Amino acid sequence: MTPSLEHRQHRRVPIAYQVKLVADDRIIAYPQAINLSLGGILVKGRDHLPVGCQCGVAILVGQGEPGRRVVARGTVVRNDEQGMAIAFSKALDANSEAALRQLLEALGVDGDPFLLPDTGSE
Repeated sequence: MTPSLEHRQHRRVPIAYQVKLVADDRIIAYPQAINLSLGGILVKGRDHLPVGCQCGVAILVGQGEPGRRVVARGTVVRNDEQGMAIAFSKALDANSEAALRQLLEALGVDGDPFLLPDTGSE
């Protein structure tokens, strides 16, 4: 049996929130993300940023509720048929990390049976 190449440190949860990325004075909107974890996010769409590109990430949590968003910095770590994977910066500010943790808890990250298995890398 081949040993696992698992490097993921955080559990993923499927999400359906709109996501906006900001990189190089460019804003890219994705109608919804595929999944989210404390370590990063996976989005799918036509526009991709190159691997290694740093970007701002805004997850628009409340539709029709201005200002309801989780904001983070990240780096594109993968582009493939699954989508574009962005690893969040290890140095999230306290407010961003707290907002991200609160969102994940609201989505049932604590033992929810609908969490995706830890596969791939993040």
